[in-house]
Formats: sequence, structure tokens, C-alpha cells
Amino acid sequence: MRILHPTDFSHTADLAHALAQDLATRAHAVLHLVHVQERFQEEAARRYLPAQTEQINAELQRRLAEDRAHETRQLRERLANVAEGASSELVWGGVLPELLRLANEHDLVVMGAHGANPFDEAFLGGVAGRLVRRTTTPVLTVREGCTRKQIKRLLVATDFAEASMAAWTFAIHLAQTAKLKLVLAHVDEEKRGDAKVPAARLEALSAGRAERCIVRAGHPVDKLPALADEVGADAIVVGMRRHGAIAGLLMGARADALIRSSAIPVLSVPAT
Repeated sequence: MRILHPTDFSHTADLAHALAQDLATRAHAVLHLVHVQERFQEEAARRYLPAQTEQINAELQRRLAEDRAHETRQLRERLANVAEGASSELVWGGVLPELLRLANEHDLVVMGAHGANPFDEAFLGGVAGRLVRRTTTPVLTVREGCTRKQIKRLLVATDFAEASMAAWTFAIHLAQTAKLKLVLAHVDEEKRGDAKVPAARLEALSAGRAERCIVRAGHPVDKLPALADEVGADAIVVGMRRHGAIAGLLMGARADALIRSSAIPVLSVPAT
């Protein structure tokens, strides 16, 4: 298994890094860290007046080259220190295109998701959210409020549709590889009352692979994090489906709200 951990050296990235390291150790996986830098912070250019920077001269170019070499060296050293022995890579270019390219070369992405509060648009409008929507690689997103230091148990949410079947299949694979425990859950938002039918479907789907199968009534955004806490799950697994050229999450706006608000990491698995 190959795990990709993109980092921007933030506290949230550090939280994601701890989980990426833990999964890599448990799964005997290859962990690769990457920092994508879009542009140089050219100190030399800022020391010149705008009129001067318009005139290309050898001295300016020399100072720019020195600044760029210094910045590149600092970033590589910082990345190597964070990597702690894992492989690392400094990439120059657009953050999302480069992460999409690298994600295709890995089996799992573990990254931090930023946002000022649980209900803002920073996550889904930011790099993590756009990557989740566009990649065909499972992505584990970790928010600022995460207190998990290890991944030992997964809570897999299912509505028995195709996307959630893909999530269940990947969860089984990850559990076998990393020696994790599984809990399979169905949250009935319509509150039909009789839980026997979905309970029977969960047991059939589990086929003994989940240690527990749970049916609950209520709103998935509220119930799944609470249920994860109840059963001691360290991440919530949800399926994704794609609608033509536009990627949408299983459960639509409910899944958007889940991955934006849950302090428990969310593993989004594309149906493909």
C-alpha cells in the first residue's frame, strides 16, 4: 500500500501526519510526504522599487536566483524534518493539479482540512474539498478538532447503494492490511420504525467481517460522529458517487456537512 500525505506544515497537517504514520506502520505501507509550492517568495524583488524591477539586470537576476535557491533549500530541509525518515518531495506548481496527479499514484491520501469553523465553506472550497470531489483515490480528511492519534477501528456508513458498497469494499481491504476493526452502520433518516430489515441487510453485508452492525434513526451528520464515539471508532468511512463531470458525495449535502463538521476523521471513498 502507498500512502500520500500532503503537508503545508500547519497544525492540522501535523494531526493528519500522525494518522498517516500510524496507518503506514500498521499496514507496512510506503508513506510519502509532499509539499506543493505554487510560487517563490522573492525577497530580492521586494527590495527593489517597482520601476527598478521592470528593468531586467544581472544583479537583480542574481539576487532572485539566490533567494530561490535559499527558499528551496529551506523547504526541503523542513519537509525532511517532518518526514522523519519517510520519503518526501517538494513540488513546484498548482496545488490541486499536482495533488491529483500524485493521488493517482497512491492507494490512500491522508491530509488536513482547514476551516475557521465547522460550518464555513473553507473545506469544500479549499484544496482538501476539491481533491475529495475530483480524485479517484480514497482520501482521509482530518480537521483541527481531531483528537485521534491512531486508527484502530473504522465506522463504515452504508445506505446499501453502489457508492457505499465501494466504501465497504475498501474498508475491508484497509482493515485486513492494517489489522483494523470494523463497525458497519446504517442511519435511517426517515425513521421508518422497523429496524429489522436494514439490520438483516447489514448482517448479510457484513458476513462476519464487522464486529458490530448497528441501525440508528436520525440525521447522519449528527448520528455518525456520535456513534463513532460510542463504539470507539477512529474514522468514519463514507462512499462517494460521481455525476458525469461533476463529483458529488453520497448523501449529497449531508455528507458535505459531515466531512466539514466532524471532529472525527472522515475517509471518503469514490465509487470508482
